[in-house]
Amino acid sequence: MKVFDLARIIPAAAILLTAMTMTACIGGASSEPTRYYTLAVEKISMPEASAKGKVQVRKFTIDPAYQRANIVYRESAYDFMFYDLDLWASRPDHMVTQVVAEYLQKSGLFETVEIKGSSKPEFEVSGNIAAIEEVDEGSSQYARLAIEISFRKVDSEVPLFEKRYEDKETMDKREPRFMAEATSKMLARFMEDALKEVEEARTK
Repeated sequence: MKVFDLARIIPAAAILLTAMTMTACIGGASSEPTRYYTLAVEKISMPEASAKGKVQVRKFTIDPAYQRANIVYRESAYDFMFYDLDLWASRPDHMVTQVVAEYLQKSGLFETVEIKGSSKPEFEVSGNIAAIEEVDEGSSQYARLAIEISFRKVDSEVPLFEKRYEDKETMDKREPRFMAEATSKMLARFMEDALKEVEEARTK
């Protein structure tokens, strides 16, 4: 006849039951899907000019705090938080670089627009993103974008054009999709001005 040691069996059973319960909670619960957002090229007024030369768009730099795919939101000047399930489709510096290149391509100012140059270009566009975030203040929400754009001849260290842009765009409600839309509109306004400046600087 076997004698079971209940002092050992009960704790072991309790551990097994706890593990099974945790597994059920983790595996059985319905998890929310991760959502991804991107910046879009908006319709803007383009300068009237003939295509001349080749320009390369250098990958934009970005403040270290925004060097991730998570969308940033703030509820005060002291907060800096990230959405867990709402992400940019790629890091903001990659997206902005691509969108800027698309605006330059659509502008018709240059014969060739490249991000990764196959040969030495005549001109170069570069920039830095200082802030790209959602700000929630009580019942109001807005997107904020701060960016610097520079345009120069490749053989010169002195920019032909350099300007810092910063703006806020009101959002209909607190939702990352509206954040992406508002940021796209701000970048469109910045590029509409920048393209005019580039055209004037190029012809000097």
